[in-house]
Amino acid sequence: MADLPPLLPRAPHGGPTARLFTGLDFSVNANPYGPNPMLVRVLREADHAHYPDPTYREVRERLAAWHGVDVDEVALSVGASDLLHRLVRAFLPPGGTLLSLHAPFGELARAAALARARVEVIKDLPEQLPPGTALVYVGHPHNPTGRRSTPEELGRLADTCATTNALLIVDEAYAPFLPAHRLPRTASLLRLLSPGKAHGLVGARPAYALAAPEVVVRLDNLAPAWHLPAGTAAVLAALPEVGDFLAETLPRVRRDAQELAAALQRFVAVEHHSTPYLTLEVGDAARVTAALLEHGVRVRDCTSYGFPDRIRISTRLPGENARLVAAVRAVLEGGHCG
Repeated sequence: MADLPPLLPRAPHGGPTARLFTGLDFSVNANPYGPNPMLVRVLREADHAHYPDPTYREVRERLAAWHGVDVDEVALSVGASDLLHRLVRAFLPPGGTLLSLHAPFGELARAAALARARVEVIKDLPEQLPPGTALVYVGHPHNPTGRRSTPEELGRLADTCATTNALLIVDEAYAPFLPAHRLPRTASLLRLLSPGKAHGLVGARPAYALAAPEVVVRLDNLAPAWHLPAGTAAVLAALPEVGDFLAETLPRVRRDAQELAAALQRFVAVEHHSTPYLTLEVGDAARVTAALLEHGVRVRDCTSYGFPDRIRISTRLPGENARLVAAVRAVLEGGHCG
């Protein structure tokens, strides 16, 4: 049994827990104006009575045409987490190194640990990769800080990866919330997209990757048959036609997040880079998170990201944001929230 993967606890995430919670949840980074009603209709009308096409050819074709890539450059998934686990299994050997610009998404770090690989966190883009680096991870933008690199910087990093046969993973989960950047199309770069965040439909778990055919074939090789439910496949196929919802709601999300950051900056240090989420420097993140929960507000403790003094907050609707501001102020100033 020595060769079995180690038994590890689940990576911490925002959202519901086993504890009954009926307050306001600011721990999930999703469009508060969702879910996209057009995608909800697509989910309801999907053919759940029959097996889908096991190759998902039509879904791949629609996404490939939308992004201007070949159909064999599209890998489909139920959630980005599944793709990250498959990427580790396919490309990160035991003892190898995953290099991450700032702390990686928790599921990726857990996948690396299951593979008995190393995770090395860096604060700046590297000019050279440490020996043994097989995967490089960059959040674009990063969660929870909101920082992101330029396309030129990512292009140079992809070139660096190519020289050592490493694969660069660019996680674009929150890219739709920011002005578009055109990323380089190169064999050493994989774009990871999880559109459920922007469409307010995270429960459907739509995700896919754009990568070189030799990368996609390895990812598909590690997926079981019919790995995509009919509803999730239908949502992915419909994405090219439902952009009006994003055009209408995402400017409101940016405005609400900016106003929330401005209100909080009056009494606490805030880091915000136009993403729907922002971080607050609160000293003891675990204590403040617990105190806010008593006020009926759930936030994300950033200790697992390497920031034990920060909490992450994602904007909700303006009236709800006002309640959050009052609760944070009450907790930080030692008062009570009515």
